[in-house]
Amino acid sequence: MHEAWQILRDGGLPLAIAGSGVARNAGEIAGAARAAIATGPTGRDAEALAAFVFAWHHHWPQSFAAELGEDAVDVIAWARQHALDDGRYLKLRRIELENLARIL
Repeated sequence: MHEAWQILRDGGLPLAIAGSGVARNAGEIAGAARAAIATGPTGRDAEALAAFVFAWHHHWPQSFAAELGEDAVDVIAWARQHALDDGRYLKLRRIELENLARIL
């Protein structure tokens, strides 16, 4: 699996891969989010990443803006296009909020 996805998994993104046990910081997560989006994810991975982006943006907006800088607007726009299933989105967001709270 691409390193960016592993960093995101370690940062709390619920994926079907094992976490590495490495503690991640907001800067690593922001870089990994940019890199993962650049791979053109689809399906469940894209939905999970979109929910992750929104969880971070809505609950820690200053951290989100600081870490993503000029890319923040594009990342949010990408997430809007990939958060398709409301039920799945809410479930993923709850999980991701709990996980992000440990890091941010």
